[in-house]
Amino acid sequence: MEVRVSAPGNVMGRQDVEGIEQDLAKIDRRLNKYKLVTANVRVTPTQGVPGFHVVLELSYGRHHLQAKAEAQEARRAVREAREDVLRQINDRSRRGHSSFVKHL
Repeated sequence: MEVRVSAPGNVMGRQDVEGIEQDLAKIDRRLNKYKLVTANVRVTPTQGVPGFHVVLELSYGRHHLQAKAEAQEARRAVREAREDVLRQINDRSRRGHSSFVKHL
């Protein structure tokens, strides 16, 4: 999986980027049958309150998914966006909507 991280207005070190890549590894394992999976992560500071706003865009096959999250820590927001994308992937699978699958 190819991961691109942009953080306009933020200073993110190599460790931060590697941590985000580790957080997104769960998506890579879920989509292992696709040859090209691209994740674009945009981290920006929230307006008015301390914290971060994250937009995660995922492209694989003919699918394009997007999730947004806000949290006090950037990696926490990335993990929340990741879980939202995983729900979207599950909703698109043949098994149907994830809310129905949970009750089985």
